[in-house]
This record gives sequence, C-alpha cells and structure tokens, in this order.
Amino acid sequence: MCTEPFSVRIAEPAGAHPCPICGDPQDDVRGPRLFHAGHEQPLCRGCGKRLAPELGALLELATTAERLVRHGRHLLTPPMETLLDLARAAEDYATAHAQVRAGAG
Repeated sequence: MCTEPFSVRIAEPAGAHPCPICGDPQDDVRGPRLFHAGHEQPLCRGCGKRLAPELGALLELATTAERLVRHGRHLLTPPMETLLDLARAAEDYATAHAQVRAGAG
C-alpha cells in the first residue's frame, strides 16, 4: 500500500520537463496529473502507475473517458476502439484497486 503523499492536480502547460522521480522527459500535457508531495512537476505515467497504482489507474480512466466524450460527442455511438479503451482503463482501475485493498489486509 502506498504511504507516500500524492495528489491529483490539473497541470497547466509549462513546457517540456523531466519526471521528478525518474528524470525521463515528458510531453507538456494539460489536465489531471499525479503529483508527488514536494514537487511542482507532475510524475510520468510510468512512475505514477508504479508508485501509486490506484491513482495512476484512476487518472488513466478519467483521461480515456474524457477522450471518449471529446471524440464521440457528435456520434450516435462512440467508435468501438474508444469503447474498448474505456473498458480496458476501467478494468485496470478495478485491478489496481483490488491489489491495493488486498495489500492493506
């Protein structure tokens, strides 16, 4: 179970920057991102999933759902690929949540 303090905040564009944990370069992405306490830059997706799997999976689910809404807004039914991405993100979140709960007990 994760005991380190993490937060989810809306990242504003500030140019490309490295991940504060691993140093890998990141694209300048706007929107909800995972931050580690004491750092002003968001974590990369890999570090977020490794250090806080439940929050990382939740952010993936939110990002995928946002993409589904943005791309499928004017369609009667969303594209199958987008629906599959959403189902995969939901399954990843459920798995991460179950692993965190199992590790707590």
